[in-house]
Amino acid sequence: MKQAVFVSRDEAQFKELEQMLGQHSIEIKWCATGKELLSLMTNTPKGQWIDLVIMEEELPDMNAKALVEAVTAQSPMTNCAITGTMDKKQFHDFYEGYGVLMQLPVQPGQEDAANLENQLKKIRFLG
Repeated sequence: MKQAVFVSRDEAQFKELEQMLGQHSIEIKWCATGKELLSLMTNTPKGQWIDLVIMEEELPDMNAKALVEAVTAQSPMTNCAITGTMDKKQFHDFYEGYGVLMQLPVQPGQEDAANLENQLKKIRFLG
């Protein structure tokens, strides 16, 4: 079973995304901090991995770029999406080379969930 982790202090923030992933039988987990996510990844049994991480741009203990660096160092095939308010070019330039799947608005809605779903289908994460 594929796993997705939301890294946020506010579970309501990702309600629409959680519902969409649940429709595809993706196992959902929650972490409040980057350190909590990295600990979860370290303690994931061999042969399993976290397939998708959706995170806030600013977390209590680190920013998204530092967390993406740590996630990809530990699990290069984990896809990451980040909420934020940067314009497209600024976001692309800032995260270029980090393999970030996409930027999401701070409060993603149904349309954003559909966009994420389409992106995940393009990379064959979803059938």
